[in-house]
Amino acid sequence: MKKLLTGFGVLLLGGALAGTGIAGVEGSENRARVARENAGDRDTAVARLQFEGYARETLPGGAVSAAYLSLRNTGDSELRLQRVELPGREDAAADLHATVSEGGINRMRPLAELAIPGGQEVVMAPGGVHLMLHGVQLRAGEQLPLRLRFASGLVLDVAVPVVPLKAVSEDQHHHHHG
Repeated sequence: MKKLLTGFGVLLLGGALAGTGIAGVEGSENRARVARENAGDRDTAVARLQFEGYARETLPGGAVSAAYLSLRNTGDSELRLQRVELPGREDAAADLHATVSEGGINRMRPLAELAIPGGQEVVMAPGGVHLMLHGVQLRAGEQLPLRLRFASGLVLDVAVPVVPLKAVSEDQHHHHHG
């Protein structure tokens, strides 16, 4: 699955970045880029967030997709992701969803927020927590900008690669049997 999770960055948040416009980013040009950070109360303890992710391309003529992020909070305090926006796409929306089983039937339910406890990782995946993308047409090879808004006032602009549907299903097949 690592070959699909090419969007990766390490974001250093807190007092150490006061006055900077870009958080520290590790990785190649194909990895997620952080365009802006706004930590709100920068005098709080430094928190670290590691980020990976990808979005699925849409079917021809389709306008709905999904994105999956892995968010590792290596800081001590909880981060709460409250909203994800799609900058530059006024008619599009991204919603936090979870797939839940009710009476043997899987249903998507909206999430008001997603908690990322200190020292832990939250991994979005098909059939679980994910970002539902509406009003988008995505093609493999593109980068999808996302704006992550946290309860603390932190705002992060990142980008994830758009991967082909075939590559995602092949990777899931190998993942279950490998």
